[in-house]
Amino acid sequence: MRGDVRPIIVVALGLVAVVAIIAGMRLVLPGVVRQNEQRLLGANYERVEAERREVWAPRQSKLAGWLARWFGEFTRALYRTYGRELRLKQVEDKIVVRVFATQPELVRFARKRMRQDLSHAGGFYDPVSWSIALTLLPRERLLPLLFHEATHLVMDRSALAGPPEWSTWLAEGMAVYFEHSSVRGDRVVLGGLDRRVAGQVVALAASGRHIPLRRLVGEGREVFRGPQAPLAYQEAGLLVAYLMGSPKRRDGFLRYYLAEQKPGPVPLGALESCLEVSLDELEKEWLAWLKGAGR
Repeated sequence: MRGDVRPIIVVALGLVAVVAIIAGMRLVLPGVVRQNEQRLLGANYERVEAERREVWAPRQSKLAGWLARWFGEFTRALYRTYGRELRLKQVEDKIVVRVFATQPELVRFARKRMRQDLSHAGGFYDPVSWSIALTLLPRERLLPLLFHEATHLVMDRSALAGPPEWSTWLAEGMAVYFEHSSVRGDRVVLGGLDRRVAGQVVALAASGRHIPLRRLVGEGREVFRGPQAPLAYQEAGLLVAYLMGSPKRRDGFLRYYLAEQKPGPVPLGALESCLEVSLDELEKEWLAWLKGAGR
């Protein structure tokens, strides 16, 4: 009888040991990771963690806690306001935000540790590690940059299956639209537009120097990498602002967004089909709206 029980006891003790080791690792590993991160960034950086959002920023800036707070407020506002319409999923993974003292530091880090398009060097978001890297800027410029990258993160987290294949104009347009969110008191008011830029686009369109919607929507990433890249970002944001705010186009735009959320690229002409209007007619509507917005 004792010979039969002994193997069971050995197995049980082994399981207890394994559980103890795992529990110990869960206690020790976060500290090791923090130490490695501190060595990577240096002693001049401080860390604040809240609600699984870990923010590192230069110690003298005193921005880590402030950014952690408004990052949380922004994402909560997104889920509360658009969670159902855009089928947003809560981000359960830990998100790390690193704010670098200089742009060269940011680019060096991004080249080694992140996967992103380096043509947009103010801030990066990495869909593999669920992390964001930013350059230290004045508060009024840093918060929109954080909101921009956080929008990419939330959109990618909500993709239905596989790696996201958002059209560039939509991904960047949503990010630019939400980067213009504003802080009022203790809350974030989502979305917005730069009226000065709206007026500039109208002026460019009058002389044929803007990016026509057929190019903006149809040429993909290339138009966002060339010499007109800054204009492409701004136009995409203004287009999303129009579509989100237009009683006539909003429902069709939401249908299009949800089609983009599914695996694989959307079919050619999907935007026109969902909006029930040609891109040429949509451009006329959009520019007419921008004339009023730019005043």
